[in-house]
Amino acid sequence: MRWHRRPIIPQRDKRWLLRLRELNGNGRRLMAAKAFRSFGFGLNAVVLGLYLAAIGLTPVVIGIVLSAALAGTMILTLLVALWGDRIGRRRLLVAGSALMLLAGLIPLVGADPILLVAIGLTGMVAVNNHESIGIQTIDQAVLPQSVPDGQRTSAFALYNLVASAAGAAGALSVGPLVGAGELLGFEGTARYVPAFAAYGLCGLVSAGWTLGLDRRAELGTPVERRFALHRSRGTVAALSGLFAIDSIATGFIVHSYLAFWFASRFDASDAAVGTVFALGNLLAALSFPVAAWLAARIGLIRTMVFTHIPANLCLVGMAIAPGLAPAMALFFVRSALSSMDVPARQSYIMAVVDPDERTATAGITNLARGGAQMLGPGLAGSLLVPLGVGIPLIAGGVVKIVYDLALFGLFKGRAAPEEHRRANGTLDQRAG
Repeated sequence: MRWHRRPIIPQRDKRWLLRLRELNGNGRRLMAAKAFRSFGFGLNAVVLGLYLAAIGLTPVVIGIVLSAALAGTMILTLLVALWGDRIGRRRLLVAGSALMLLAGLIPLVGADPILLVAIGLTGMVAVNNHESIGIQTIDQAVLPQSVPDGQRTSAFALYNLVASAAGAAGALSVGPLVGAGELLGFEGTARYVPAFAAYGLCGLVSAGWTLGLDRRAELGTPVERRFALHRSRGTVAALSGLFAIDSIATGFIVHSYLAFWFASRFDASDAAVGTVFALGNLLAALSFPVAAWLAARIGLIRTMVFTHIPANLCLVGMAIAPGLAPAMALFFVRSALSSMDVPARQSYIMAVVDPDERTATAGITNLARGGAQMLGPGLAGSLLVPLGVGIPLIAGGVVKIVYDLALFGLFKGRAAPEEHRRANGTLDQRAG
């Protein structure tokens, strides 16, 4: 694919966000299914960290368990990358959502690390407040087919806004669900049972929504090539390498670890930690329309980099914060900035490859991110946490800034096709 190196002349959409009715039926179903999955992920990411702290596991074992959960997600992503379009996108979305039921087994296995690792390897145990890989890979391939190219970034902004808002509601439900467990007579770590059960129920509802996807969600033609890449191999390889750098740092600071960090360093209560993450998710949700607006004016790559670096400086600041209040303030600022690169990144990746490469591209780039992220919790637990529970935050922030600078250096002149004015002065409005 030929890179455009002329100065960017953005085609601006006056609206910051797409309306749901502007999506086709598949797009709306994806949004609904994502909302329920994200509610579950926002809930489980916090509950899992609190539960692991409550059962008394060491930081090393916690790191191994979280790495196993990320490894399971990576395995699921590999399945999508290799055979996603051949198996069928709808089938994978339904099966992946149904796997969330297995997280309900976590309170039953207690503190047995082997069984916890086995459950994590299923691929749908949430350790972050958002689902960044796994079956979201399918969403990334289907969503561009529900809108014209010129609305793709706005569609991803809406998608991520829905996800973050639902994730915030999930995190906010931690306190009430744990309280419900206590009212029902569950004692000790058993008080988390209703929260894990709610996570599984979210998976069932999400599976129901994706059952209604029609044929437009599929590629439409048989895929014979492994990974289904042809013109874009070099581009996908370069992006995958950069995303791996970013994701190994993300693995240091998955939200389950941050929940553990707030609880262990500041002795924050379950309800307080859940509220912190809920507010953080809401700030992230509000940032997505701003990201779409900003991308229309300065470009996708600049949006990714110029919002990410300040967020990572806040992460470093959290590690050295003298108390809970300043740490929370920095967390909120970071939450408002750190996710603005997400719709820009998703839109950029889908823009620079051909339509029949999208499932494979989403799978490969997410696989690179998942594989690197999988290493993070284990490295943090064995090498960084012994130096201090805040050291993973510092290491994560520094490595992420290195990624930002490398991404800008390599791709600042490689804009997405629609970021250039066509010869006739209009955007290509073909559907993805």
